[in-house]
Amino acid sequence: MNRNLALHRTLDAIAHLSDPEPPWTDLLQGMQQLIGGDSATFILLERGSELLSFQQVNVSAAAELDYAQRFCAHDILIPPTFGAPPGSWFDTHELFSPAFLSKNLYYADFMCRHGARQMLACVVDEGPQRRGGLTVQRSTAAHARRLLDSTRVRRVTHALRQGLVRRDVRAQQWLGDAESAFAAFGETVFLATPAGTVLRASAGAQEFFGASRSLRLRGQRLWHPDAQTLQALAAGLRLAVQSRQPVCLPIPGGPAGQQELELARAAPQLSLGEEVLVLARIRLGRSQMAPSIDRLRSAFGITHAEARVLTALMAGQSPKQHAGAQGVSVHTVRSQVSSLMAKMGSTRQADLVRQALLAP
Repeated sequence: MNRNLALHRTLDAIAHLSDPEPPWTDLLQGMQQLIGGDSATFILLERGSELLSFQQVNVSAAAELDYAQRFCAHDILIPPTFGAPPGSWFDTHELFSPAFLSKNLYYADFMCRHGARQMLACVVDEGPQRRGGLTVQRSTAAHARRLLDSTRVRRVTHALRQGLVRRDVRAQQWLGDAESAFAAFGETVFLATPAGTVLRASAGAQEFFGASRSLRLRGQRLWHPDAQTLQALAAGLRLAVQSRQPVCLPIPGGPAGQQELELARAAPQLSLGEEVLVLARIRLGRSQMAPSIDRLRSAFGITHAEARVLTALMAGQSPKQHAGAQGVSVHTVRSQVSSLMAKMGSTRQADLVRQALLAP
């Protein structure tokens, strides 16, 4: 393909990286054509060498399986790229001498056997818990530094870094909104990999992990002193990403009574490439009863019917559900919710619940 066409195709894919379903395959194909390779991959690693995601174009299924099962931990590009800033390019033809490669099992048993005598890799993500790289494979080795330093490649590399930054900002905004919403109900949330490494925890979750004698973090990975609970947690994380259904697990031994952990497959916009993450929330057990109707009436100057509505909202019911349970019109309940907001100085139902939970 013409290099200019490949350039525009790649830049167009990068421009859509913040979409709910980004064109990762188009990005890989564009980079492969721009660099002039036979195949391309996007690899995401957790904690150094544990494979999170392997996405590819023109790579055989045998090579992908071989890498995942046998060679990921021996990838010769992992050590020399460690700590490099995103946007850095590396070339196996530059990094390693022919003498070294001739004796290296990864090069001989994996790269050469699958027709990749040269790899050109760009660091796209370098964080404390995971690393990501985009690699173009070539069947023949040749000097590539002039190409990697060319205007086209530098332009694409800069655009890719900016595109991933924009995507990360949107992901953080999404998480921030979720954290605020759950915090209004006295709950906490965190984002984790299927292996249990926590990538982000809300302020409430961080406080919980710091105070908990049960579920806590060890090296940023979820841990529980009870082996059976730890096994159930590992199984729940796997099930959450495989079944696409929420998984609820009890957390025994917590500081405030029984707690519950709810796990669900995270939204695609929180991931890089085809990785699958888990969004979790911690429902804290409460040592005291919810405020009574009389207490709510006294605290906020509301009617008995309005206090019943507020109690229903605290229990997680919607206005429609409460109307059905009480045998009244949903319009009546919504009118009562509006009256509660006016009397309690709130603009959202979540704020009503938060105030009620903190009722004096």
